[in-house]
Amino acid sequence: MAEQLKKNFSSLAGFYNKLMENIDYSLWAKYLFDITVKYNVPVKTVLEIGGGNGKLATALSKKFPDYYLSEKSSLFLAGSRFRKNRVCCDMNALPFKPHFDLVFAAFDTINYLPSQKSFAMLLAGVSSILNEEGVFTFDVSLEKNSLAHSTGKKKIHHYHNQKIEHLSVYDQVRRIHTNEFVFYKDGAVVEKEIHKEKIFPFEFYFAQVEKSSFYIVDCLEAFGFRKGKPTSRRVQFILKKVKEYAKL
Repeated sequence: MAEQLKKNFSSLAGFYNKLMENIDYSLWAKYLFDITVKYNVPVKTVLEIGGGNGKLATALSKKFPDYYLSEKSSLFLAGSRFRKNRVCCDMNALPFKPHFDLVFAAFDTINYLPSQKSFAMLLAGVSSILNEEGVFTFDVSLEKNSLAHSTGKKKIHHYHNQKIEHLSVYDQVRRIHTNEFVFYKDGAVVEKEIHKEKIFPFEFYFAQVEKSSFYIVDCLEAFGFRKGKPTSRRVQFILKKVKEYAKL
């Protein structure tokens, strides 16, 4: 029987770079930098939430040297080439003092929050560490993206004498996108890792931000500056603190 591992990305950490080899981290970093320019955000200190393998941190820290990388998986941090200011923590237990000009989360990090309560906790936590004129920006995957990637067919990868089966399935009723990875060695199943993402409706984020200490400066189609909409695959939210909360 396969063992379902409990630690975040415990099996996937070593394979993650191969899985994400087509991601252009330099382009992603440029997009985030362009957001700070377009929305006139003076940035000295940066916090990345859920930074994974640190490749985005390596690219973006060239623009912002005072850069902190946070990630829940200690295995990811241990294997990251980004060595400066690394912190292992949950996104809803950020152990920082208030001093960041830019806080951001990229590539489905927010989708790992399973509930309205957990998203509200994140907003409150980020607000408490963000400077008065700071920006919190994050992208989320929407239903159209999940439908496009939910083929029901297993993808097969071969990596370091292992065969890895990857199945991507979207449950439209529960709005849960599941990625299942089964690791084989010498023909036998040795490990199994399951990741679930919550695909909230587009309108959910607007309603929740309205209840928080933030307001939405803009919502964009990710990697560009067109307005995001319910039929977008991925959208980028740009948040600032409401003035009455900014000085707290």
